[in-house]
Amino acid sequence: MQGPASFTHPSQLSTYHRLVRRVKRTMTTPRAQRECQANLAPQQDDRPEDWERLLDEIQQSDGVAMTKRPDGSVHVRWRSIDASLCTCSTSNLLT
Repeated sequence: MQGPASFTHPSQLSTYHRLVRRVKRTMTTPRAQRECQANLAPQQDDRPEDWERLLDEIQQSDGVAMTKRPDGSVHVRWRSIDASLCTCSTSNLLT
């Protein structure tokens, strides 16, 4: 039985949950948090249905704008809860 402090080994996660973890790491880097944006791209081992599911979930989030690119990557922008955390101009957000 796993307690609240236990960790799940990456090999035990579903392909979707591994994708979510990777994207979350990208979106929580200091630069992404400072700029309120990130570029996301699928990797060769990502399942297309997992990638599409994740993009659907991101797109449904409040305060998030997503631009799909021809190469399959996406540019994601978001509004910060704390405006002092982002150096991005709010006039460029979600246009």
